[in-house]
Amino acid sequence: ASWQQAYYVNDTFWTPGSVAPVFLCVGGEGPPLDGSAVVSSVHCNDAVEMLEETGALMFALEHRYYGCWNASACPVKNLSSPGALRFHSSRQALGDIAAFVKFAHSTYGLTQKNYWVTWGGSYPGMLAGWARLKFPHLIYAAVSSSAPVRAEVDMRGYNDVVAEAYAVAGEGVGGSLACQTAIKKGHQQIGAMFGSRTGRKVLTSLFGEDDSWYEDIDNQRGFAGQGVAFFPAQGNDPACNEAMCNIKKICEAMTNVSIGSEVHRLAAVRKAQAATHQRATVKAYALQATPAPGWGVVPLWSWQTCTEFGFYQTCENGTGCFFTQGLADLASQMDFCGSFFGIPPEAVAANVDYSNTYYGADQPQGSRVLYVNGEVDPWHANSILEQRSPELPAMYVAGASHHAWTHPSAPSDQASVKQARHTIRRVVHKFLAEMAVDNDIIFA
Repeated sequence: ASWQQAYYVNDTFWTPGSVAPVFLCVGGEGPPLDGSAVVSSVHCNDAVEMLEETGALMFALEHRYYGCWNASACPVKNLSSPGALRFHSSRQALGDIAAFVKFAHSTYGLTQKNYWVTWGGSYPGMLAGWARLKFPHLIYAAVSSSAPVRAEVDMRGYNDVVAEAYAVAGEGVGGSLACQTAIKKGHQQIGAMFGSRTGRKVLTSLFGEDDSWYEDIDNQRGFAGQGVAFFPAQGNDPACNEAMCNIKKICEAMTNVSIGSEVHRLAAVRKAQAATHQRATVKAYALQATPAPGWGVVPLWSWQTCTEFGFYQTCENGTGCFFTQGLADLASQMDFCGSFFGIPPEAVAANVDYSNTYYGADQPQGSRVLYVNGEVDPWHANSILEQRSPELPAMYVAGASHHAWTHPSAPSDQASVKQARHTIRRVVHKFLAEMAVDNDIIFA
């Protein structure tokens, strides 16, 4: 069987018949790919901003199944049908990349002298790096941004790094040890308050709900297991303007003793965020096509966590997590694998082990893959932060969130993010210069 896979192209600076490189922006779980991916988007703008200087041809390739918002680009007729997701995996997606390279060579008149560089952030960053490592005869180099290449069932490191992020002061992040301590202490106090009627009545007065509501363990977990408010780290934006929208603004509140106790300060953060949420206009992605049946119902990324990666973000006793510990345990965070997909925990663990064996986890072997990670991004806990070899360089971007450097450049960007783009450009040019020696190519 065959299906139509969506792709997008930017040939603005490309000269047909030239030996300039080809940049491939690898699609993933979201946000959905559209034509902006090769012009101006959060996906691969570090590549877009190199097109003019390299004369590169650029493609963006949608990931199988995640394109099912358009039924005509979906590998199956109905996502809810039994067995519909059996071909939904990173390994199949990598096969699609290989097939696309062959297609593009034929359709666009490319030759072996048009070397391919893959780009991506987060899960697409994983795929970008793996495409180079698995298909070195097709993919010449890769920039793998914020890619958690080490699969793990119990990803304690995620919330550990969230806590660490709130003590980061530099690059405009605005955290502090006092802030981190206050958030942790407040959640500890809330955990204790669950155990007494007096404590539950205080929670009712500050956060709402009937005091008996706080007796239920599921309610406790949903309320405090991953934080009683939203604590951005992965998506921290030092330039945001909304109330309590970043680490700096939250820390200003959490260290303001005039608000009251640490629990009172947590309540103030939650209340301000709720007010902002109520005023905000939700900008939904406008689907310009008819989705496949089951789209929006079947959790496609969740399937991949159960069958390949794990990544269940827990907050267990004795960890560095600064939320109320012991509520977001592993069983609660992964129970949907069994309830929704019928995949038991031991099968999930075996799937994760296989992925690490297949891909090499955080000990890859190969060349010309640049790994880039941000300091306050919790996903760096499972990525590559230090150079594995001279041929596998790594960058650690101070104060940066989840692949912030792949977003379109803006005057408000952190200095470290601006420098990261410069270094990425330099490394990619170095990779291409190695190609140029072989082919007598000179890039400006």
